[in-house]
Amino acid sequence: MTQKLHNHLPDDLAFSILFKLPLKSLKRFGSLCKSWAILFENSLFVDLFCINFISNLHSFYDDISVILCFQESYREINRKSSLFLLSGESFQNVDKLNWLDPLEIRLSYLNIVSSSSVNGILCFVVDKNRSGYLWNPAIGELKAIPHSPIEYLPFHVFPIMRYLGFGYDCIRDDYKVIRSMQPDTRADRDYTEWDYTPLCESYSLRSNSWRKVKIDVNILKDYGIDGNFYLDGMCHWLSQIDGDVCLISFDMSSETYYTTPTPIDIPLDICNDFDIDHAMRYVFLLNGSIALMSNYEYSTTFYISILTELDKKETWNKLFTLGPLPLITRPIGARSMGNILFETNDGALVWYDLNTHKITKVDLKVSNGEFFMVIYKKSLVQIERRNN
Repeated sequence: MTQKLHNHLPDDLAFSILFKLPLKSLKRFGSLCKSWAILFENSLFVDLFCINFISNLHSFYDDISVILCFQESYREINRKSSLFLLSGESFQNVDKLNWLDPLEIRLSYLNIVSSSSVNGILCFVVDKNRSGYLWNPAIGELKAIPHSPIEYLPFHVFPIMRYLGFGYDCIRDDYKVIRSMQPDTRADRDYTEWDYTPLCESYSLRSNSWRKVKIDVNILKDYGIDGNFYLDGMCHWLSQIDGDVCLISFDMSSETYYTTPTPIDIPLDICNDFDIDHAMRYVFLLNGSIALMSNYEYSTTFYISILTELDKKETWNKLFTLGPLPLITRPIGARSMGNILFETNDGALVWYDLNTHKITKVDLKVSNGEFFMVIYKKSLVQIERRNN
C-alpha cells in the first residue's frame, strides 16, 4: 500500500506536504522510500522546512514575558544581580524589576535555576549562603528551600553545589529541584576518612525535604555555558560523560534519565589545529524543540541542530548555520518564531531573527558580567497550597 501511494503521489505534491511535517514525523516517513530519506540533501527542501519550522508558534510561548538576570563578574568584590523585563511586540523595551525588594532578599548574587518558569513559579539560589527559594512573582509568595543533611559537613569539607534543574512532577502534583554535590576539602591534607564521591539529590516541595537520587554514571561534571530548561515533565542540561558532551534529560516523575551524546557540528577544517576542547556548545528550546548551538571559540559562525529523539545521537539534525556574525560572542536564549538573543563583545544585547536574518538591538548595556534569560508566564498558583 505504501509503494502504491508513493507511485501515485506526484513529487511536487509530496514535497509540499513533507516540508510541513514535524521533524520526528518526517524522519519516520523517510524510512518509506529513498527519495524521502535524502530530502535533507536538497537545499530547497531544507530552506522550506526551516522557514516552516520557525514560523509555527508553539503553545509554550503563549502569553510569555522575557526576564533577563544580570550577574556581575566574579572579579567584583560585592557582586550583585539585577532583573530586567523585556516587553513590546519585539521584546525591545526594557524595565528594571524590583520584585524581590518587598521580600527583603539581598541580591548579592542570584542564579535562576531554569531558563523558564514552571506554572509561574521560579527557582533561584542566592550564592552567598547557597540558599534556594521557590518564588511566584505574580502573588509575591516566597518559599525557602531547607538545607539538605549532606550540607552539614566537617569543617574541612565543603560541598560544591550545582543546581541542574527545576520542574514539575505531574503524577504527584509536586515541584522538584535536582542538583549535584561534590564534596571537597578546605585544606591541603588528605582526609581519607571522608567520602568525596559526587552525588545527586532531589528536593520535593510536597515533602519539603531532600533525598538522594541514584545516578549510575558520573554526569556531574560542569560544562561551561550549557543552559538548562524544563519541558514536558523533563529537565535538560549538558554534562560530560567520559570526555563526551552529552544532553542529560531527567524525568521529574520517575527520576530516571536519558543521556544523548551531542554531535560535532563545527567543520573540522575551521582551523589548522582543531581542538575539540575549544568547541562551545549551548542547549536551549527553539520553537518548542530541543536545540543545540555550537561554535568554535572566538568564531562568530554558529551551527544549530534539532533533536528528534532522546538517547539517539543520530537523531540530531543540523538545520541552521548563522554567520559569520561580527561582534557576536555568545547566545543567551530564544523566544518564539526563531528569535535568538545574543550578547556582543562590548556587553550589548541583540535579537537575531532566523527567518529574516535581521538583527535588532536591545536598549540595555552593562559591563563586567553575564546575562541569563528566562521565559516567564504569569500565574496565580500558590506554592504552599500542597502542604495545607
